[in-house]
Amino acid sequence: MSALSWFLVVLVVVAVLGRWVGQRPDGIVGAWNDLTQAIGQGPSGSLVPLSPGDRVAPPPGQGEADAPLGVPPAVADPAAPHEFTESQTQADGHTVPVTWSPCRAIHYVVDPTGAPPDFPDRAAAAIAEVSAATGFAFINDGTMLEPASASREPYQPDLYGDRWAPVLIRFADATAISEFTTEHVGLGGPVGVRAMPAGPLHFVSGFAYLDTDLLTSPDVAGEPAYIPVLRHELGHVVGLTHVDDPTQLMYAEGNAVTSFQAGDLAGLAALGGGPCAPEI
Repeated sequence: MSALSWFLVVLVVVAVLGRWVGQRPDGIVGAWNDLTQAIGQGPSGSLVPLSPGDRVAPPPGQGEADAPLGVPPAVADPAAPHEFTESQTQADGHTVPVTWSPCRAIHYVVDPTGAPPDFPDRAAAAIAEVSAATGFAFINDGTMLEPASASREPYQPDLYGDRWAPVLIRFADATAISEFTTEHVGLGGPVGVRAMPAGPLHFVSGFAYLDTDLLTSPDVAGEPAYIPVLRHELGHVVGLTHVDDPTQLMYAEGNAVTSFQAGDLAGLAALGGGPCAPEI
């Protein structure tokens, strides 16, 4: 039985709530119940094998190197406040954060719809900050027109070919993202998969959406108002969730913090030290 026949897909979405950030209450799995059924979940809850024509994931190991492509930086205070979207227990009993494989690049695309002309460059600069803080390699796949969806599928072969869908970065309004009807101004998070029902979880795709209302907000610390929100959402994309410390960018309420702080950087560095994932 190939590993591909056993793919279980789990959605991990962190939404922006509260003043400008927050966490989606349904957490993990919820929106992907239907996909689990499509993969082939038997009546007892066990997964059953699929035929190649029913594949809902790309062939495993695409772009996976034999060693990490980068090294997370040393941080001044590894214990500074940070939290991970999800953790898991390894075979050796240690609890570690769920993260992306450091042995393959994280691809991303930017949808420029409704965005300022310099948005792709601004997004690339924010990605570069996350890359430096994690050691993850990122590849810019350019621009792509793709509607914003809070239940975006991680595998879209008609749009992106036979691979995991790249991270999507774009602006959206309340007609597309219902969370933007109130004070929410961003939505972002990763999608994780495991190759076997009891196997380790790894992130393979994700999105970062920004409310179009940010485009009419005054600059913050000399930058467009959406830039700190984008940094925060990209923190979610790679695996950080909210902290209760208002001195960190990953604090759950908007405040004067506009860049990654000591706790954010400690969490980002830890996420960059995860295991390779050739099985996905």
